Amino acid sequence: MKPMQKPMNKLLILASHPVQYHAPVFRGIAQRLTAAGGSCVVVYLSDFSIRGYRDREFGTSFAWDEPLLAGYRSVVLNENQTAQPAGFGDLDAPGFDEILAAERPDRVLVHTLNYRGAIAATVRARLRGIPCTLRVETNDVAVPRSRWKGMARSLLYRLLYRLFDSAVAIGSYSREHLIRHGIRRDRVAVAYYCVPDRFAAILDEEKQTRRDRLRNELNLDRDRTVILFSGKLIPKKNPGLILDAIATLAPEQRQRFAVLFLGAGQLEGVLRDRAAQLPDVPIHFLGFKNQTELPPYYLAADALALLSQRAGETWGLVANEALQAGLPCIVTEAVGCHRDFAPFPHFQTVPVNDAIATGQAFANLINLPRQFDRYRDLLEDFSVDRAVERITAALSTFPNQPPS
Repeated sequence: MKPMQKPMNKLLILASHPVQYHAPVFRGIAQRLTAAGGSCVVVYLSDFSIRGYRDREFGTSFAWDEPLLAGYRSVVLNENQTAQPAGFGDLDAPGFDEILAAERPDRVLVHTLNYRGAIAATVRARLRGIPCTLRVETNDVAVPRSRWKGMARSLLYRLLYRLFDSAVAIGSYSREHLIRHGIRRDRVAVAYYCVPDRFAAILDEEKQTRRDRLRNELNLDRDRTVILFSGKLIPKKNPGLILDAIATLAPEQRQRFAVLFLGAGQLEGVLRDRAAQLPDVPIHFLGFKNQTELPPYYLAADALALLSQRAGETWGLVANEALQAGLPCIVTEAVGCHRDFAPFPHFQTVPVNDAIATGQAFANLINLPRQFDRYRDLLEDFSVDRAVERITAALSTFPNQPPS
């Protein structure tokens, strides 16, 4: 006789720090559970991201300009942590036992294993008999490794994942990784990585107005195909490949393009020097913009390029933002979301560091009409609402007993 399934009424989510794309999902999960008579609390190892900090890769100091703690209960364990953590040992989980005793959750959803405190907290939950579900970005294709490093890594993950009876993958590569490393196939759900849709509430007429206004400010002709880069100007993101790709085009094609670099980072000086070698291509360096400032730049562009190297690009959420704005995307095979977005029209995947193939992908976009709603129906499965629905459904149906 099968043991009865205990309903999941009280959830504890463990995360490293408040993040602009996680907060809406946590908020939705909390609201859904509360409406059903349950409860949810999010335990953060740190809140440095909302206190204001200097981001090492952006090379600038800022705090996210959205209310990342609104709409759900949260607890911060390391309130004195004001700097961005640099390594595995930088965040512990003081007081987590007391929180478990007070909250008595039916399940813990673990969002990070990057810090010592996250693993220690998961162990403490398991020692109390609380089932744990894993949701992390990790996959097996984002970084190349030697055979021996791959074997050692795989062994480590298999050991760690024995702490979990289930998982919720962020996409297809994530799902394959979780199953490969010991989570049983029938206990791996999928809820795609997502971001809030900042464009849904803007009427198409207003989108066109914002597009025209910014393009006029930047002196961009109507017939220019504007390639947008959005993110950190760091080697992992490989933004220089955009300029290398445009340089491979014939002059008459090259003159049809413009480039917007939206972001900051260590490569800005190198990129400016490289841009000077393309005098017939308008190239603008726009600096870091916070979340609420982003929409006009996506609306002004005609395509997004995310040409990352194999250095840990496990998903690439800027692609979600671009698709919400109706932008076709050109990404490399190193970008984790490429397989899940591959069926989308005009979504192109190119080899890593291939300037010629990337240039041809750009050329394919010349004269492509700008459609703000191009992907509206296709993005339903990648929405915050759908992620909340799938996560809560999975957590409510996973058995509380370890898999046999």
